[in-house]
Amino acid sequence: MTLLQTIWQRDSECVVAFGPDGEVTLAELRRGSLQLAQAMARLAGPDRPGMRWALCFDDSLLFAQALLACALGGYQAVLPGHQRLAGLQELQAQFDGLLTDSELPGAALPVPQLRLPLADAHAGLDTAHGDLAPERLDITLFSSGSTGEPKAIPKAWPQLEAELRVQMALWGERLAGTRVLASVSHQHIYGLLFRILLPLALGRPFDRRTIDYPEQLATQGAPWCLIASPAFLSRLDPAMPATGCRLIVSSGGPLQPGDAQQAKQLFGQLPVEIFGSSETGGIGWRQRHQVQTPWTTLPGVEVRVGPEQGLLLRSPFLPTAEWLACADRIALHEGGFELLGRQDRVVKLEEKRVSLDEVEARLQALAEVEAAAVLPLQQGQRQILGAVLVLSELGAARWAELGPGRFLLALRQQLRPWLEPVALPRSVRRVEQMPVNAQGKRPWPQLKELFDEPLG
Repeated sequence: MTLLQTIWQRDSECVVAFGPDGEVTLAELRRGSLQLAQAMARLAGPDRPGMRWALCFDDSLLFAQALLACALGGYQAVLPGHQRLAGLQELQAQFDGLLTDSELPGAALPVPQLRLPLADAHAGLDTAHGDLAPERLDITLFSSGSTGEPKAIPKAWPQLEAELRVQMALWGERLAGTRVLASVSHQHIYGLLFRILLPLALGRPFDRRTIDYPEQLATQGAPWCLIASPAFLSRLDPAMPATGCRLIVSSGGPLQPGDAQQAKQLFGQLPVEIFGSSETGGIGWRQRHQVQTPWTTLPGVEVRVGPEQGLLLRSPFLPTAEWLACADRIALHEGGFELLGRQDRVVKLEEKRVSLDEVEARLQALAEVEAAAVLPLQQGQRQILGAVLVLSELGAARWAELGPGRFLLALRQQLRPWLEPVALPRSVRRVEQMPVNAQGKRPWPQLKELFDEPLG
């Protein structure tokens, strides 16, 4: 029996989700999924049994309903990662129909569309659909990586189930009796696994809504766990009262040690960081008791060092048993492995190899800088480095005193003991808060646009 079948057959009165309108049981979720599968079959017709449906939802319960409906009908679930019309039009060749809880202009996206909740949600089920049960669920995710271009990543159910069983074994006991809150989107692999599938597999109710502001945590009554991003955890208010936290999970980027410790002080839980990607699934985890805490590989996952310190990965969460070369650079330690940055963030400037991650780390070690994003820029025939900075109070005062040009010269002077001249940033832009996208990652095309305008 697959895990999907186990979820489907759990006690009908088990609460699967909650929100402003109250709690929702598995019986209600099952009925909604069966009715949706019936409506999808009418639209698909007999000629398109393998129809691909794009899922674009704000409401996590309706998203889960659509996932199960795809599994019931044998359809592929396509997760575009967002529901912006222009982005969906770019990906239109990747799906044949659309399931959503938003209003999208049908003429601009000429594919069959169903909007949830269904208008005829109380209609009866025909015999053929009433007896259905899900066996597997095949999903296509999209990852932009460091290029900004969407890349389709197919995930077969055995890969997803293998990771779910590992995560259940690791965190199931900590999640006992809790409600699952999330600040991350269910449209990406991390949110899909931890916000939707893991709670369903463990029988833990999840919040239909996204936690947008840390202050919302202060109103939680029942014991809870939080599926978060580093960006969300960096915005915690030290004076915010909140009780009942049993587990915090963070993924999508590096969590700063100070933010991890602040979360522990506020909620009594040191965040569990998950390292992985849409392509690989989870690779490792850690709780940062010290700044240099190494990553522990997830059970069943193997890592080794390849050429140029590249990460080589063999995992039950991959479609084959072959070793996969990843863009991350690592060093092996007795207690696990250390991340050294990414190979695709090592650039050649004037024939010298420069790690953009190292330049960022050196900038962030300065008293004037709270956060830095470094990227290569084209200046005439020459490539240089640009730095987008969030300044500390001291940095803001020095910026006001010196002006942007002299401030940059002062930063460059401080960096000289550690970086070669070619690795020193030659252009700078200041922001009040570092931009991140829905996945908690830095939107590099948007950051690059900051340098298209003259420095004010």
